[in-house]
Parts: sequence; structure tokens; C-alpha cells
Amino acid sequence: MAEENVTAEIKEKTREEILSEKTYRERNIVLNRMDDMQEEYESAVSNKRWDKKRECYYNREGEPVVPKKDIIFDDVLLIIPLRAEYYRNVMKDDTYAKRHEKEIRYAMTSCLRKRDEERMKKSVEEMVNNLKKVAEEVNTKVVVVEVVKEIKSEEVEVNEVVKKVVTEKQQIGEEVRKEEEEEVKNENLEAGNAGDEVGVEEKKNDAEMKQTEAAENTEVPITEVNSDSEVLKLIDQCKKCMEPCRACTEKDEQFRTRDLEFTKLKTFSKKNAKKC
Repeated sequence: MAEENVTAEIKEKTREEILSEKTYRERNIVLNRMDDMQEEYESAVSNKRWDKKRECYYNREGEPVVPKKDIIFDDVLLIIPLRAEYYRNVMKDDTYAKRHEKEIRYAMTSCLRKRDEERMKKSVEEMVNNLKKVAEEVNTKVVVVEVVKEIKSEEVEVNEVVKKVVTEKQQIGEEVRKEEEEEVKNENLEAGNAGDEVGVEEKKNDAEMKQTEAAENTEVPITEVNSDSEVLKLIDQCKKCMEPCRACTEKDEQFRTRDLEFTKLKTFSKKNAKKC
């Protein structure tokens, strides 16, 4: 980098030195050539000689022309040699004069080349920017496609989970329904058995009540006691009548306790059914 800076400084100095060596003669030549270029430009504009490809006006020989204001004076002055150098080159080479004229015209139209270079740079920059945009769009499209694939896979997973949950809920509902049906059947069976037992017990109670009423209504005939044997017979009959009465009362108490237990079981089963 340091060497490049040194060479750049040397080049700039040589340019300044060359320009400082130029005399009035060389400067006057440049001004005259610029006036000639202006005349050619005005005639080309008046005759509408416009080159679409090069985007400039041209003279009768087809060479590009530019207005005087666009010509860079120092660029043209660098090409103009000193008097002695010019004649020395002419003596050495017969074609030098023609080549020198072309070099002067080429230097005067340098503005066209700079314009083309700037346009090329802009077009290259635009192309680079367009390529960057295209690359970004491609990347975004790729990202969008990947995101869509991920979303679809997630949707499939969610649908599978939902299906599993729905099937599990259906299975649980069926199991609960079956359990409720079984509980209702069991309750009906228990209620039927209990009703049968209650009917049997009621029948037994009715029979016993009838026996007790018959025993109470039976009148012992009053007879004369003639002997001890008859008295003993009467006592035995009374004992026999009293025994069934005691048995009936005991059975009544047993039936009552059973009825209480049955009612407790019934209420307990109903409470459990409501909780489920």
C-alpha cells in the first residue's frame, strides 16, 4: 500500500510538471482545436446527425463531436508536445502528424468515455442489486416453503392427537355408560329381591297375626275341676298357647330390623349413583 501511494504521488507530480512546462503555443493550440470542435458540433446539431448507438452527434467523417464546455482542457494539453519535440517526431515518423491529430480528437472526446463508464458502473450496480433482490426472494421463498412444510407436519400431528383424544373420550363415555347400565340393573335386581323378601315377610306377619288373634279369641271353657289331672291339662294348654305368642313377637322384631337395614341400603345405593 505504501509503494502504491508513492507511485501515485510520483504520477501526480509528473502530470503537474508536464503541465507546468507547457508554453503559450501549446495552450493556444488547445484553444483553437476546441473552437474547431465547437463548430463541428453546431453543424452536426443543425444537420441532426445523431448516433443512437453512441448517443452523440458526429461530423461529416462520422467522428463523434462534443460541445466546447464538455472538453477537459488539461487532458488535451498533456498530449500537445513542445515545438522541438513535435518536429523531432515528425522527422522520425511520417505518420506522426496524423496519429497526433487522432490523439488530440480522442482526448477532446474523453467526456463521452467517462459518461459511458459511469453508465456502465450504474448498470453493473443495478444488476448487482437486482441479483441480490432475486437471491433474497429465492431465500425467502425457500424459507416460506420450509415453514409451510413444518406447519403442515404440525397440523398432521395435531390432527392425530385430536383423533386420539376423541377416541379416548368415546371409550371413556362408553365405559361410563356401561357402568351406569350395570349399576341400574344391579339396583333393579336388589330392589326386586328386597320386594320379594318384604312380600314373604308380610305374608308371614299376616299369618302370625291371624294365629295370635285366633289364640286370643279362643275361650277356655269353664268346667268344674273335678280332679288334679284336669287342672294340669288346663295349665299345659295355656302354656302351649303362650309359646306361639312369644315366637310371633320375636319374629316381628326381626322383620323390623331387616326392614330398617333394607331402607339404609337403598338410600346408600341412590347416593352413590348420583355421585357417579
